[in-house]
Amino acid sequence: MGVFSESELRLQFLRCREAWLSGILDDLDRRNVYEYLKGMVNCHRMNLFDVVNQYRAIFNNDKSGSEENYDGGLLFSWAMHQIKNHLCTLEVMLPKITDGGSLSNILDQCMYCAMGLGLVGLDFRGLLPLLFEDAVVNLFSKNMNIAVENFQIVLDSHRWVPLPSVGFATNGVINESHDDVTPPSVLMEHPPIAVFVNGISAAMNELRPCAPLSLKHVLAQEVVKGLQAVSDSLVRYNAIRVLRGNESTLFRSLCQAFIEVAYPYCATCFGRCYPNGATLIIECRSMFDGVSQLLTTSPVKALKNSVDNAEVKQTTENGGALVVENGSPADGQDSTVANTDQNDTGPVQAETQSSV
Repeated sequence: MGVFSESELRLQFLRCREAWLSGILDDLDRRNVYEYLKGMVNCHRMNLFDVVNQYRAIFNNDKSGSEENYDGGLLFSWAMHQIKNHLCTLEVMLPKITDGGSLSNILDQCMYCAMGLGLVGLDFRGLLPLLFEDAVVNLFSKNMNIAVENFQIVLDSHRWVPLPSVGFATNGVINESHDDVTPPSVLMEHPPIAVFVNGISAAMNELRPCAPLSLKHVLAQEVVKGLQAVSDSLVRYNAIRVLRGNESTLFRSLCQAFIEVAYPYCATCFGRCYPNGATLIIECRSMFDGVSQLLTTSPVKALKNSVDNAEVKQTTENGGALVVENGSPADGQDSTVANTDQNDTGPVQAETQSSV
């Protein structure tokens, strides 16, 4: 023992303690991120506290009221080095956690660890929020992207055939305090929207155990971004796909379910995670005007098609064999509409509507 001076002995003690702590951490299984972080936090919580107390008990300096003045802040520097490594490990490994419940448990253990170390002047609770906020945003954004991607996959492969009706849920006042947030059964008629809503529900379920209040507006924008991605996808689908007859009707029904059912339901779910959170989603309704315009313009096209079909059906039922080529009757046959003055469109429209 006499070969070491006082300062060298202090340094040697801390080096040995660090090697001992590193050995404990090396024995932990890094393949399971949650178990590794839990073991690391427990290791630091129990052992750092003991090391600091042992150091102070062994190298007590009765002549100096300040430990830092005596050893140049050696213990403080060593402790800060350990805390820095602790936080760096959290920063690297927290984004790998895919479960909101596990993230919440790690946060609780870290806060408990920091509070215990605060008894020896090592309280680092103020440094934790930023790390966990980034992890929450990363997890929620990833789940939202998965929901949008799954919606796009199902939409691209969807066959427009009518499914058994299960009713239609109309818009209503959003009640964030209501206990029942079961997805509306009407969404079962529209598999692409149902898949998206399932993804939203999964994202919200992962958010609820660990939902920092400071992220309320940031996460609301993530929800709006996901809804807007679905809206843009529907508008793009309508522009590039040729839907005829019943397919067009089913597509408009899907768009209506998105605006009137899925959108309010997603807002309600977010309101269960944050007080008044639904309002942040609902006030962005104007961002989905593209789908709303499809619902306002499509019925006009549907009405025109139904009128044409009704005229052909009426002619067939009356025993006629009217064939229209380039807008004119063929085989010299006359029609009532052809004998009408072209400048007087009112009676034609009235007669057409009555035939419908």
